[in-house]
Amino acid sequence: MIPFLYCRKAELRGADGKESIPASVSIGAMDSLLVTLPRDYKHNSSQPVQITFFDPIEGLVTCRCLLTSPLVADDHRYRCFRCQVLEYLSRNQRREDIKISLTAKVTVTQELPDRTLEAPATLYNISAGGVYLVTDLKLKPGDQVSFYFHEAGGTIPLTAEVLRVETRPDRYSRPVVGYGCRFVDMASMYELQLRSYVFKEERRVHSNK
Repeated sequence: MIPFLYCRKAELRGADGKESIPASVSIGAMDSLLVTLPRDYKHNSSQPVQITFFDPIEGLVTCRCLLTSPLVADDHRYRCFRCQVLEYLSRNQRREDIKISLTAKVTVTQELPDRTLEAPATLYNISAGGVYLVTDLKLKPGDQVSFYFHEAGGTIPLTAEVLRVETRPDRYSRPVVGYGCRFVDMASMYELQLRSYVFKEERRVHSNK
């Protein structure tokens, strides 16, 4: 199978080991894996590079790769390289999704057979696979709520199924009910967008420590 067939975005680790260079991913002639980078990227065709692929199937996959055969892309601000995957270094799949803490206000909607309920909610952590939220809606495991997430550079429609229910204190030490949920029926493009956001936020937080 062609590696990263459905992948469209990646990040390349800079020579200093800290800088992240955004890249786009595509499939070229003869099923070759192509990576497109800014034209001012300093490339050494004999030196392997580390690339993290944002793959909607595999998750976040970091590989050691060799970039060869540079060509000027249709947009002359970029160059396109043939990418050979030499080694898989790490993989964060759905069951191992990175979670980030946040405090985001949303409106959740619950569709019932006879009516639709809406209520404000607060998201306290999120990953590409699920979310932890607090709301006044009375939910039980198996219930589903929908909401729009606006923090990832665009609006992502999400549907979350409740897996667990727990009572937790709020910032005033008052008991509130929290819900651990998993996302269901998420389109690949939105999963990729959410994975990218979570990955970048996790790296930003760790780089500031």
